[in-house]
Order: sequence, then structure tokens, then C-alpha cells
Amino acid sequence: MLWALAFLCLSSGETFAETCDHQSALQVRNVTSAAVPLTEWFPDQQPSDVYFESEDSSAWRSPRDLALLPAPTELRLANGETMRIFSAVPSFGEDGNFIALLLTKSTKRWVSENLPLFCSGPNGAHRRPVRGYRRVLLCDWPAEETDRESFEVFLEDQDGKHLLRVLARRKVGLLQKYHTMACVRDVFFESREFFSAALKQLVEWLEFYRFHGIEHFFVYTFRGTEDAVKELLMPYLRQGLATRIHFDDYPSDKIHRQHQVVQDCLYRAKSHTTWLLPSVDVDEYFHLKSGHFFPDGVVPQDYLKTAWDAIVKWKGKRLEEVRSVSFRSFRFARAPSDSLEISSAWREAKLPRSHNHPEKLANGKFACNVHVVHSLWFHFATACENATEDIMLPETLGVGNHYRVDWQSGHKYGDHFGHDDPKASTFDDLLTSEVPLLEQAIQRRFGEKPQTLLKRLSAEHPPVHLHQSIAADDDDDADEFTSE
Repeated sequence: MLWALAFLCLSSGETFAETCDHQSALQVRNVTSAAVPLTEWFPDQQPSDVYFESEDSSAWRSPRDLALLPAPTELRLANGETMRIFSAVPSFGEDGNFIALLLTKSTKRWVSENLPLFCSGPNGAHRRPVRGYRRVLLCDWPAEETDRESFEVFLEDQDGKHLLRVLARRKVGLLQKYHTMACVRDVFFESREFFSAALKQLVEWLEFYRFHGIEHFFVYTFRGTEDAVKELLMPYLRQGLATRIHFDDYPSDKIHRQHQVVQDCLYRAKSHTTWLLPSVDVDEYFHLKSGHFFPDGVVPQDYLKTAWDAIVKWKGKRLEEVRSVSFRSFRFARAPSDSLEISSAWREAKLPRSHNHPEKLANGKFACNVHVVHSLWFHFATACENATEDIMLPETLGVGNHYRVDWQSGHKYGDHFGHDDPKASTFDDLLTSEVPLLEQAIQRRFGEKPQTLLKRLSAEHPPVHLHQSIAADDDDDADEFTSE
């Protein structure tokens, strides 16, 4: 199995600028205070063994389980801080041969330069300094081991003192080569009323993105993922359209979960794709409004596969010069519970603005070029190759429909519910014509109509784990960080 190692240090107090750090790193830096003494970073402790293999408390398996990860393992520092390790990702191919070690969003330290940390195989084989980017540490690995499925990774200080042993595993040949992939983050429910709506969003989203060109999905589950979600995912797993990564843990802060998914997904996609949609929500639909980027001026059906290269060419750039293509999303009213989300045609008239900085538009979402991006946040790349840029699409050419507004239903416009203030809402039915296509796709996939499917799942698998998020609105998550 393919695994990932991540260091999670539970502390906060950072803010992020919307920029991409172009400097690769090799030292741990304290964001909020002076540099930490080496004796605190390498504590006097017994060597630890970490085996990334989980029995998965949910007792659920799929035919395409890429990683079943146990609850995080703790590594305590001399100053009392704790690093929580949750996974390790071997990656071999055009993007390099390495085992990626990831740090959590909340860590007080991120990777800088001159870190006196080394990694090797058994008996000191191919011992090399650790490379890194922000919250990512990389252990370079010999290319001749590309066909192996199990790796022993030893972390040491500069004097050769053993700090940690990790057994990383993967399934060779499970993933193919794709051009565009997408990550599907965890689906949780904060109320029973939201349960059916979230099920509807998940299956509709998968069919929409599949229909428009996404070739493969990484789907993420956590401890407490509902049985109904697992049943919805199973056809995509059985048919080879998706691969599952399971965390046998449940971070209560949704921002931790989001960061965990996008970073892990990036490194699993390395050497398997060019473009990755790491963070689009399951109620958010990107679509092109114009064929401006294509020679014949027509938007192709598979634009989610073909648009990114076309946009790069439209800007007069080479692929290696672009780290991401970004778009912003209009907020739409949620559809009635018995209708698909894209049947809703009322949206806010203007693009949303940041809650913390109303002078700025809210952060968008993006497709990233995995060949040049080394670290992600939910709304943009945070570490990338030198001289790469982000292309932000004008909303007249490409935009997202984000079905998340709970307008009062006391005012009705034709067959659509909307806001009673014409200055605050506008009619936008660009995607409604695709409702019959998605309904047919869902019925072919599951053998029953969407409404019947969701009613059955809600009855057979009522929600057991209701989770309360303790995080702020993700539109302003980036304001918690500062750029290196």
C-alpha cells in the first residue's frame, strides 16, 4: 500500500499570505519566536518504530484501498511539544523518487534551510539529508527500488543518532497515468437534517466531474464516515474510477482535515497526473462560460480534462511556468431536497468577499500543476518551483457555482426559490440544462433514480456520527497564516 508520513505539531498562531514560496527548505523554523535549540528538536528518547498499517475500526474494505492509516503516533520533544505522525507517501516517477513526510497546518515550525536531519534505509543505506518545502519533508530514495512495495525509513540527526523508524507500504500498479485527477475530501454531517442533502451532493458532484473529464478521484474517509457514504463510493471504487485513503482518526477541526487531505492528495498524485483539483467542495461546480480558450470557440464536454492546458496556452505560457489555474465561485441557493443541486438557478449577484477583509474577494479554488507544486493550502499553492505563476480566470470565462446559501423560501420566482431582494440575487440557469444528464448517469451507476437511491440510503443507514465543526468559515482560512 502507498503510505504518507506527516508530522503534526498541535499549535497555531500563523497567517498566510496568498503567495507561493519559491524557496525549498531544510530547517525547522519557529514562526512565533526565536529558533529552537537543536536539543529541543532532537530529544533524548528511545528510538521509535511507526508502522503505517491500520485495522481500520470501521471494518470496511474496498477493492481500491490505497492507504488505511492508523490514529496518529506521537513523538514528544524535549520541550514538551508533541509531533503527531499520521502517514508516509512513497513516490516514484517523473516527479522524483522519494518518500514524503508532511507537517500539519497547525505546526509552529515549518521547513526552512540547514535542517540537520537525515534519512536512510536499513543499516544506513543511501543516507542523505532531508529536503523540504514548508510543511513537507522529502527523503530521496534510489530509483532502483521503484518496484518495491515496502520501505523502511530511518530518521537520524547529524551524528547518526536514531530518532524514528517508519515502515511505509504501497500497492504498485494500482494507479495509472492520468491527465487530470480530483480529491474528494471527507463528508461529515453536523445535523440529521443535512444528512440527505450531503448524500445528494456527493453522488451528483462525482457524476458531474466525471462527465466533464476528471479521469480519477482520490476519495478520503475518516473514523466515523457514515455507512451511506461508503455505499455511495463503492461503485466508483469497484469500477476503478476512484481510489480510497482512510484515516482511522477524526480531527475535530475541519481545517485540520482539509489540510490533511490536500497535502496527502498532492503527493499521492505526484507522477500519476499533470493537473489536480485538490480542494473543490462537493457542493461546488466549476464550469467554463466561454469556449474562448479553444481553437473552434466551443467548450468541449471534457473541459475539466482539457481546459487547463488550453488556458496555459491562451496566456502564452509553457506548462512549467504555471503552478495553478484558479477560479472564484458565486454562492447559489441550495436546491430543494428532492432535486439535484444544479437545478437551483438563484445566486448572489456579486462574488463573495472575505469576512475578515471585506475589501478583498473571498479566496477561490484551483487546479494545480503537480510537477511544479510542492505544498498546498486549501485555496492556493504555498510552495512551488521558481518563476511559476497562478492564472486567475475572469468570472466571465470560468467560474464555480457553490450551492451553499440558505435563503428564506417564502419568496418564489417561477419554479425557483430565491432571495426577495433583486439587488442581492440574480437568475443564472447555465447548469440547469444538465440535470437530466446527471439523473441518467446516477441511474446507470446505481440502478435506481437519484431520489429513490437517497431515500433508501437515508432509511437503511441513518447517521450515527454527527460532528460539530470548531473551525471558522474556510473562505478566511488563509488569514491564519503568514508567508515565509
